[in-house]
Amino acid sequence: MKLFQLSQCLRTACLSLGFLVTSAAYSAPEEIQVYLDEFVDVGKFGLDFHTNYVTNAESGATSRNMLRVTPELSYGINEHWEGALYWLASTGPEQNGGQVVSDGFKLRLKWRPEAPSANSPWYWAINMEVGELARRFYPDGTSGELKFIGVWKSGPWVLGSNLNIARPLRSDAQQGTTAEVDFKFAYKVASASEYELQLGVEHYAGLGTLKNLYASDERSIMNFLVADFGFKGWDFNVGLGTASGATQDKVLIKAIIGVPL
Repeated sequence: MKLFQLSQCLRTACLSLGFLVTSAAYSAPEEIQVYLDEFVDVGKFGLDFHTNYVTNAESGATSRNMLRVTPELSYGINEHWEGALYWLASTGPEQNGGQVVSDGFKLRLKWRPEAPSANSPWYWAINMEVGELARRFYPDGTSGELKFIGVWKSGPWVLGSNLNIARPLRSDAQQGTTAEVDFKFAYKVASASEYELQLGVEHYAGLGTLKNLYASDERSIMNFLVADFGFKGWDFNVGLGTASGATQDKVLIKAIIGVPL
């Protein structure tokens, strides 16, 4: 694959290079998040822990009682670019005798044309990821993702949407290019100098491969009730959700923990 093709057009970038990491067709991904307008300050580091736990799965599913923990170390390069490194890890009774195992690494770059403005409720950005993942987690190993981010904020209301285009970065890939659409709708119910609380819903719709878009055997849905709150520099996104369709998982608990540095 030739990187100079990125200059041709967005479609070539999506389909030929196809930065991806789609949610695995059979279990939840390591990162369950709708991207909004979060951006690390220039010259500063950020540290988040992405976690999710499968409380209920299909009989015999390898993801039964699986816990995933993914530290994310990010850095604000400048006003337009942010970079990050992920390490994927998981543990569960159905894998490696219940020991913690590494599921690989990912690198990402996020670009925005400008910072959020008080004069406009709209914001957009693009996130790009590449990764080398364990084959038990992702059968094609090398992976990537192109994520389009759109956000609308007005007073206490927040609406966010992500379009994810994903495919393996291998010529002999088992999986094709896939698409996913995610939404978040939230309302801020409390805000103070050291504490704030926002309640909402998150919806994740895996649409399947572009060659067979909307095929019932490839589609998956996850819906979460979520609470976002911050306290003394710590940030939390906590949710309880259900999954259906092309997934082994049925009920999940997730949490994203932002650590003050």
